[in-house]
Amino acid sequence: MRVISLINGSLISENSTIYALHYAKFLGYKLTLIYINGKDDIKEVKKNAKELINLAKKFEVESEFLTFDKLNELKEFVESKDIDMMFCSTRHKHSILDKSFIQKIIKKEIKVDLAVAKILKLGQADNVDNIILPIRGSRLSVRKFTLFSAFVLAYFSKSEIYSVDKVFPMEFNTQNQKEKLKEVIFNLRHYFKLAKMMNFKFSIKHDFALVEEEKVQTHIASGGYDLAIIGAHHNNSFFGKHPIDILFEKPIINSIYFIPYKDEP
Repeated sequence: MRVISLINGSLISENSTIYALHYAKFLGYKLTLIYINGKDDIKEVKKNAKELINLAKKFEVESEFLTFDKLNELKEFVESKDIDMMFCSTRHKHSILDKSFIQKIIKKEIKVDLAVAKILKLGQADNVDNIILPIRGSRLSVRKFTLFSAFVLAYFSKSEIYSVDKVFPMEFNTQNQKEKLKEVIFNLRHYFKLAKMMNFKFSIKHDFALVEEEKVQTHIASGGYDLAIIGAHHNNSFFGKHPIDILFEKPIINSIYFIPYKDEP
């Protein structure tokens, strides 16, 4: 198995690749750096690739550097190999719906899970001490939890699942919050067992909010987190600005936006 990281010679793609390197190191996978020919300075791209390959050697991770002219070549490569994940980066002001390189990749329907990094703080990808996974209620897919777990274990970091539910002020009371937290813990009980089997712990925090995205942003900003794992939502609410997706458009910290190849049932 291997992990792909798309690079373009920028510091942002370099930091995204360092996340991919830690992920590949933990899983024992090969790291493949790929550049799709474009408007970037190819000399800088090759120089950056060489530095990243040298870094991979220090991590004792097997690596290689490939270039393709077209996205179709990338698609053919991915679908001819055993690829676990493809990492890439985007400018932090991009929406996932913008006409960006990421959107071109998504529209190609390449058969691979995608981890899109938004980097706000350069140089932090090597030092991750606290990871947060925000969710609505107790909605958590196995694939999202698996990615979250891999990063927690790769960095030996503290971790938290932050659950938020929309509520109107007249409906809120302390008893409601206690009951909802019990419900969330019950619904996530299987993930606690999985975490125990993988020898790591995570905490759960639950809040009610009238405006969910603002509540999550405030929590992340004040919590001392280094990395957020955010799950994509390919449904009607996605196009209506799903509150979790807004965290990708307006990140507070370095974030990895997970886009699985196909939605789970």
